[in-house]
Amino acid sequence: MITAASAAVLLLVAVLALTVRMPAVPTAGGAAVMAFAIFTQGVIVHFAGKGSAWAAAFAAFTLLLWLCLLAAYLGSVRDESFKARHWDDPVGRFAIGTWIAGTSSALTAAHVNFPQLHPVLVPLGILNAGLLIFYLFGASLAAGEIAARGLHGKLHGVILLTTVALQSVSLLLHELFGAKEYMIYRVLILLGILFYAAGLALLVVRYRRRDWNLADDWPETNCILYGAVAITGAAALKSSVFPDGALLGIWVFALLMLLAVEGTEVVRAVFRIRKYGWSRGIGVYAPAQWSRLFTLGMFYFFTQQAERLFPKNADSMLHVLREWTLYGGAWIVSFLLAAEILLWMLRVSRRTSSSEKQHA
Repeated sequence: MITAASAAVLLLVAVLALTVRMPAVPTAGGAAVMAFAIFTQGVIVHFAGKGSAWAAAFAAFTLLLWLCLLAAYLGSVRDESFKARHWDDPVGRFAIGTWIAGTSSALTAAHVNFPQLHPVLVPLGILNAGLLIFYLFGASLAAGEIAARGLHGKLHGVILLTTVALQSVSLLLHELFGAKEYMIYRVLILLGILFYAAGLALLVVRYRRRDWNLADDWPETNCILYGAVAITGAAALKSSVFPDGALLGIWVFALLMLLAVEGTEVVRAVFRIRKYGWSRGIGVYAPAQWSRLFTLGMFYFFTQQAERLFPKNADSMLHVLREWTLYGGAWIVSFLLAAEILLWMLRVSRRTSSSEKQHA
């Protein structure tokens, strides 16, 4: 019954995309799905437990949000706006990676909480793997365009979504099929590490230049610097690609990157408040802000799943760090999610009010 209902919902989404004019959605809109999905698998599990009603409710909401965005993106293909909205900007094209990672995260959360949907989720997972191939092809073309047009100064953390997309598919395939295809996990994870190294090198070169300032040229997407490491660790942990010592090293590296990036964000916030004030400085909604919720949530999820990597000795520094992350991190991510939803609601309210005044 549930399988048939799910198929009917997917058919309805396809009909909507083909017949109804859908609202324009930013290319990075999939980051919201990523954020809610990882919040479901990490923080909700911490507070309410795996398989709880709360976890199921959040997983269902995440799947519904994914379906809405799917209809919008398919609609852009129907009305022939896909190229202008999502493809023409070679740097912005990398944000298509949020579609793959969002799909992977939503389907993984759905499978954990609704295993009876397995017959529906498997073909969707395979289609998402196909979308990954299309995305990597588009990203390779974008890299050539960036080099040819000298757009290196516009690079930011969005280019690391290649790694996030690859590792998210590895996590999804492991959830759907278990450890039957060990080699494919190894290929995806190692390829993701290669893309991360290349992207990190490009960002180091980009930010070594002096023609930028922290207030305006350090976007939220740079948080993917540690989010990509965290999801690599989670994927390797789930599929047992690396030994425990290497996985613990990945966790430490992810923590150090998190501290460096978020420390930079604190300084950036101070600069922006001084330059633009509180409201315009840090109180403005942007779709890319969902990326921070995903990256923090992914680091939390990696820490939560990696219990076996940490010393059992309660006095160990690593053990203490993990406990602090689990208990304090859950509240931090929850607060940031609530703040992001509030900013989104305020933006919608302002746009509605503005639209009503124009038609008055």
